[in-house]
Amino acid sequence: WEWFAKYKIQGPDVFPEPPLIRQCIIDNLVGHLIVVPLAAYFGYPLFKSFGMTISGTLPSALTILRDFVVFIAINDTLFYWVHRALHHKSIYKYIHKKHHEAKAPIGIFSKYANPVEDILANSLPTILGPILMGTHCYVFWLWLMIRLFETVDAHSGFSFPYNPFHMFSFQGGADRHDFHHSHNVGCYGSFTIFWDWITGTDKQFLEFYAKKQADAKKAA
Repeated sequence: WEWFAKYKIQGPDVFPEPPLIRQCIIDNLVGHLIVVPLAAYFGYPLFKSFGMTISGTLPSALTILRDFVVFIAINDTLFYWVHRALHHKSIYKYIHKKHHEAKAPIGIFSKYANPVEDILANSLPTILGPILMGTHCYVFWLWLMIRLFETVDAHSGFSFPYNPFHMFSFQGGADRHDFHHSHNVGCYGSFTIFWDWITGTDKQFLEFYAKKQADAKKAA
C-alpha cells in the first residue's frame, strides 16, 4: 500500500464516506445489470441503421484510427460543454450535484450520476461518434472499454507515472479531474485539455498545480 499511497492525490487517508460508497455501488449495479442491457437491446437498431455490423470483415488499422480520432473529438466536445452547462447555478443542484457528493472520488464514482446527466454527459458523448461513423461493433466495444478505463482513471484519486491517459501535456487525467471534484470548479474536459485550454477554464487548476509542485520541491 505504501507504493500506492504516495500517488494518492489528496493523501492516503482521504476517501468518500462508507454510506456514500454503498449508495454508489447500488447505483452501479442497477445501471450495469438493468439499464445498460436494456439500452443496448433497444439501441442496437439505431446503430444498425447507421451501418454498424457485428459480422463481416474487420476494418483496417487506419480506419480504426480514423474512427477513434472522431470518437475522441466528439466525446471531448460534447462532454466539455454539457458538463460545463450542468455547473450553471440555475440547474446544478437539480442534476450534477449528486456526482459531486464525492469530494475525493474513487473509480466507481465515474458512473455515479443523476439519470439526466448520465444520458447527456456520459452516454451521448460516448456513443454519438460510433453511431455517426457506423463503426464495426468490435471497434465500438474497444472504444467503450477505453472510454470506461479513462473515466475510471480520472475518478480514481491516484496519479500514477506512465499512465497512458495523462502521459502528454495535452491529455486530461486524474490530477485535473480530482481538482474538479475537490474544488468544484474548472477542468470540465475528458480525454484532452483542448476546450479548457481554449476557454481558460483550467486557470485555477494550473495555479493550484504549480503551487503544489513548488511546495513539493521545497519539501524534498
